Amino acid sequence: MTVGLMIGIDIGGTKTLMIVTDRNGAILAQQKQPTIQAEQPSTFFTLLFEQVDQLLATIDRTIIDVEGIGMGLPGAVNIETGVITHIPALPLDGVSLLEQIQPFYEGALYLDNDVNVAALGEHWQGAGIGKKHLIMLTVGTGIGGAIILHHQLFRGADYTAGEVSYLVVDHQPEQVSSATANSQGFGRFESHASGTGIGVYARQWLTEHRADHTHPIVEHAGGQIEQVNAVDVLRLAQAGHPDAQQIMTVPIDYMAAGIANMISLLNPECVVIGGGVADSSYYIEQLHQRIGHFTPIQTQLVPAVLGNTAGALGAVYGVLHHPLAIYKHSR
Repeated sequence: MTVGLMIGIDIGGTKTLMIVTDRNGAILAQQKQPTIQAEQPSTFFTLLFEQVDQLLATIDRTIIDVEGIGMGLPGAVNIETGVITHIPALPLDGVSLLEQIQPFYEGALYLDNDVNVAALGEHWQGAGIGKKHLIMLTVGTGIGGAIILHHQLFRGADYTAGEVSYLVVDHQPEQVSSATANSQGFGRFESHASGTGIGVYARQWLTEHRADHTHPIVEHAGGQIEQVNAVDVLRLAQAGHPDAQQIMTVPIDYMAAGIANMISLLNPECVVIGGGVADSSYYIEQLHQRIGHFTPIQTQLVPAVLGNTAGALGAVYGVLHHPLAIYKHSR
């Protein structure tokens, strides 16, 4: 017999956050762990549901007390069939998630892309409350996007709407930039504007300007240019260091241009920015100033407020409002 417990699981390429909530989204328990590394889908889900059992045990509950489970994964999920594609980070490409989950769970289930569930979370309990039309961007190692129109996720013809990483924002699109060449097949937009892109550009800039281990940015990275990443640059830019702010000019210009394109196309009420790069108020303030250079259309630009729990909460929202049915598995 269920007691109204919901589970939200946000599975990333490296980390997985799992929460237990009530039907209002109040978090009763949570745990964050490295994402399971397994060669076979069956092994992956066996280990995942062992983690579910462990989390439920911390509040003296078991899987039979769970009314619904929502999952966000880093791929394109067909919400009709439960099949996932475009998921290079995990051995699940082309796998029927429904078939894999059935041996472990017999209740309501919601499956979706990880950025989609983050957008649902912010729309439900975060920066997008009450917004009819919004765009969610997560800016970290790469750039993810999700679109909500008329309070509903827009998924596209094959469930890949929001793949903004592939936007073309180069001034000379016929030329492959060095950033693209060094970013392992990233989309053109994220090769310039993501945390990875910022790191690539920063290392190039520091090398060209003959920075040594005493340069504040390099010193922040432990004294080695090859270790400099976006966090090092953003922290010093936030503190007002002129070189860090100079380095950020190019990635922020690319991001502003990309966001302006999205605003011009969809005219959302707000754009919610999440992810590690967007934690910097300097970054958000600079975007505010520059987006207006590319489009006259007015849109709110707001930082995400739910942090790491956005995706897991959005997965709970999904299973509450748009569940897939899992029927009793015949063993």
